[in-house]
Amino acid sequence: MKSKTLKLDLKPGSKQHRHMHVPSGDCCRNHMVVVPGTGDENFKFPPVQELVIRALNRLSKPVEVEETDDDANPTQGSDGTDNGASSVKKLTVVTTDGTRRRSLPQTRKITVKYEHIHHTFVPGLPTDGIVPAPLLPRPNDSGKANGATLFTAAQALREIMDEGRFDAIIADRFDPLAGAVNWARLHMEERFQGAIESLNGQLRQLRVLYKDALPRVLTVLAAQNPDVPEQMLLQVAVQVLDEELAQILTVLRIWTDAFAQHRDQMYEQLGAVRQLVEESYALFRGEALDGESHGKKADVHTTVFQVGNVFVARFGHLGPATLPAKGPIGAHAIEVPMDERNIITLMLPLYAHEFRHDVFHDVVGLEDDVREAVAKAIVEAYEKGELKFSQEYIKLGRQKVKTIDLLVKFIADTTPEIDADISGGVLLTGVAFLYLVILSFSAFNARGRTVESTPRLLRTGSYFELVPDEKTGAVALEFFPHPPDYIRAHIVAAALDEIGFKSEANECRTLADIACGDPLPETVKWFDATGKSKLVIEIPVADIKAVAPVVAKALIRTPLKSLGNVATGDILNWDKKRQAKVDKLAELLMQGRSDIPESLGDVYATYVAAAAALAYWGAVGAGQRAKLQAVPMIEKNALAMLATIRERRKQAPTVADAGDEHASCVHGADDSDAGEVNPHFKPDAAQPETTPADEEGEQPQG
Repeated sequence: MKSKTLKLDLKPGSKQHRHMHVPSGDCCRNHMVVVPGTGDENFKFPPVQELVIRALNRLSKPVEVEETDDDANPTQGSDGTDNGASSVKKLTVVTTDGTRRRSLPQTRKITVKYEHIHHTFVPGLPTDGIVPAPLLPRPNDSGKANGATLFTAAQALREIMDEGRFDAIIADRFDPLAGAVNWARLHMEERFQGAIESLNGQLRQLRVLYKDALPRVLTVLAAQNPDVPEQMLLQVAVQVLDEELAQILTVLRIWTDAFAQHRDQMYEQLGAVRQLVEESYALFRGEALDGESHGKKADVHTTVFQVGNVFVARFGHLGPATLPAKGPIGAHAIEVPMDERNIITLMLPLYAHEFRHDVFHDVVGLEDDVREAVAKAIVEAYEKGELKFSQEYIKLGRQKVKTIDLLVKFIADTTPEIDADISGGVLLTGVAFLYLVILSFSAFNARGRTVESTPRLLRTGSYFELVPDEKTGAVALEFFPHPPDYIRAHIVAAALDEIGFKSEANECRTLADIACGDPLPETVKWFDATGKSKLVIEIPVADIKAVAPVVAKALIRTPLKSLGNVATGDILNWDKKRQAKVDKLAELLMQGRSDIPESLGDVYATYVAAAAALAYWGAVGAGQRAKLQAVPMIEKNALAMLATIRERRKQAPTVADAGDEHASCVHGADDSDAGEVNPHFKPDAAQPETTPADEEGEQPQG
């Protein structure tokens, strides 16, 4: 560090953050993962010969044999009696990672070496390396013709049995997967059928590959180890083949599990997640959901998510991850954490955040455009004197850097998360997102203790990495992608200000301060993720708060080339009339109702998601028992509302009566502003409730 200079590159490196040596609580929730369905009709599974060799190469060491105590483990004769002739041995398979995977009883000492596989396995032979067993000859004695029939017929049965001896093993691995796909083919909507057929084809190929490879692996092992019982070697063959195909099977099982969970009708909540993500994507693309065109339409080029794609969902355990394998064509699988099963509708606004991540990284050029727009806006505001900082320089070890430069770098590194909060959470679910940000982070950070006993429910620190540049000797600074919770809440508040919700923005700041605890931090601190550097980066909280409105406005209002020169806020916009619909739904949920009045007009899954969060906040604030009353009541009725929306989607759009101002999502400039935005929020008397943006009328939303 003494001889190296820190660089503040605006484009983060490609290195993945591993969160090494980082205390628990540095990351966000175990959020949903979308595994893209970008497979190929002719999926490139490895050739059977390559698979056999790779599987056998997993046995990097000779098989170890361990002697056990004779008295404790006497050997047995063929009749099951103890013959006491020799010690029982145990066959221990040692794989490439050095782990002992299985111990099997064995009666003879053996040594198995796999370095010379090619001595017994010869690719290219007519039998692909498998030496067929010779047929038994017919008897020559003409007086024993029935004996010839016996031998021939019995041999045929023996061969058929031999060919089917692996069927149980293969069935265990593939039948449950195939069963789920078969059900999906027969019962799921037509729009899923292309993806289902793609998945079915991949499973068929994989099953044939496994069936071809297993006897070949066993043949090699048996040829090299003639004294070892076949059943023992079969277990070894199955193990190494399972390990070699584990990644492919794991990925395909994501989709088959999703079909199976849908088939078994155990998890209605998964339908809610899928519905929220599907509608969010449709709104982003400007698709009409109720027969009306909504908002400006972005002209985008995507690499993964295409119009007409479908989503499936399963409860699983993968957590945030990128899987280097591809699923069925055109079906994207959502991995949902099981711990949110009973509160899924309350958490749906956070899934709008997650949805935005996928769009952000998939639309060609969007990520670079957004970072450039935000950085440019900050620099321009600073140069015009509109943005002032408490100090002009910040110390980084022995260096001093300009505050403006460090703040631009911090925002650039955390832009994906900030963008997901604003362009996903706020612009798709409105006011509700502020409550979910505060509530969810408070719950996550109190894990292992009570909320009341947790000193700070919002984090005020994070981590950085120092990435060396071998060519220049300099070190590039990279902030971890998630801004500290306390700062995120204030950025969300700035976004609410930008779209005209001043009172709710102030409520967000107040709740953030309460959750952060006393004393409020004067600086936000970042520590080295590896623990090797003593450098601590401190940026004044006041300076980050000052830059938040600039960032929010840039994300919402800047036309972007990657969107066809349209701003995100023109495609996805949230205004007071949209919020009024949500408030009405929240009021119904608090009353224990699940009906959706026709007078509300267009209602989306995003509206119900927002209403569920607001209803929970309002019900608890009204004195309902949170866990035993509010949660189950709202969860049940919000799911019912989502089901109603799905049913309405199947029907022709309702044409509004001329006098019904709420029947359509499109309102004119003369429409009323529907009164107070949030009936559960008590605004500050001194805070003006009307802004110029309030009087412009509702803009069409996509």
